[in-house]
Amino acid sequence: MSSILQPNTVLFSTQITQRSIGPFTGYVCMEENSNDELEITQHPVQRGADITDHAYLKPATVSIRFIYTPNFTLTPLDQMYQELLALQSSREPFTIVTGKRVYQNMLFRSLSVSTDVTKENILYVMGDFQQVILVDVGETNVPVQSQQQIPQKTNSTSNLGDKKATPVDDSNVDLQYFSDVTG
Repeated sequence: MSSILQPNTVLFSTQITQRSIGPFTGYVCMEENSNDELEITQHPVQRGADITDHAYLKPATVSIRFIYTPNFTLTPLDQMYQELLALQSSREPFTIVTGKRVYQNMLFRSLSVSTDVTKENILYVMGDFQQVILVDVGETNVPVQSQQQIPQKTNSTSNLGDKKATPVDDSNVDLQYFSDVTG
């Protein structure tokens, strides 16, 4: 039996998680929305049937509405806004810690600030973040042409200069084949 169904157990924890967006902490989170999506490939084959041969995870996204106030950070609002813009323009991946998850390799896709009479003395931010999937890149050395089994197929490319197109001799084309195929 699950502990969640047993009497006298705590259903909701009051533990406070230290939230952060990159290097920034000390904000009040108003709302978080996350999205994890699986892309399932579909390829039409004979008579319109779709086949699926694989699926892959798309980058995670999260939208966060949050408030900064100088009372929390001792940083003036205009300076904090400039620091958020600098994080976005740096295009360097960072980590986001929410109440439910840690997101690695995130970028600040969209940064919006709202000001009205009730938000004049706070920095009310709506941020959209997207994960970037980083891969390792490797290099390899191709053996010299004399050591290759089929050098005309496996040799590295080389610049041979400008080439002119060669005209096609129409007499070599089997017109009967085309009429059979097209009806």
